[in-house]
Amino acid sequence: MRMDKRLVKISKRLSLALRHQPDRLGIQLDAYGRVNLPTLLAQYNAHYQTPIDEKTIRTIMAQSGKQRFAIENKKIWARYGHSVPVKLLQPPAVPPVFLYHGTSHQSAVMIETEGLRKMDRDFVHLSTTVPMAVSVGQRHDPHPVIFQVAAQQAAKEGFLFYPTESQVWLVDQVPARYLTVMHVAGDRSRRPQDT
Repeated sequence: MRMDKRLVKISKRLSLALRHQPDRLGIQLDAYGRVNLPTLLAQYNAHYQTPIDEKTIRTIMAQSGKQRFAIENKKIWARYGHSVPVKLLQPPAVPPVFLYHGTSHQSAVMIETEGLRKMDRDFVHLSTTVPMAVSVGQRHDPHPVIFQVAAQQAAKEGFLFYPTESQVWLVDQVPARYLTVMHVAGDRSRRPQDT
């Protein structure tokens, strides 16, 4: 199915904004080239005289064989072809049954009730092995707390996990119900709830 000329024009304008010139629309891409979809739509419609909505973009996505754009969690990005520096996201995938997160005792107290949140980062970073999580956690605490994350269960319930080439998985957030504090061999520190 070929797109009509109007949709082709919109697709080219979106590609320009999301791949090359975000400042043209007055938008700011995150490290992964993403921007909030409502922000993009508002800026696009303020800039061009032909207003569009999410349905328009999804029609373009459905009719294009090249899969130029992705929309998830109310964010949109171009999948490839950037001239501005971005970290390319692989498509979401089914994660291992368990992933791991190392952190300080101070942060662990909050995580146990509020879950893992990305805070000032683009994603929560999860390790594939306990030693990796320990190494990451030691940046913040010599005897870090390690959380086991029921990643596959979370994925089944709608959370999106993105693999990376460095054995790190990215996710927007992980609610506390998927987390279990682990005892790591050689760590005599107390569990967060005991402090």
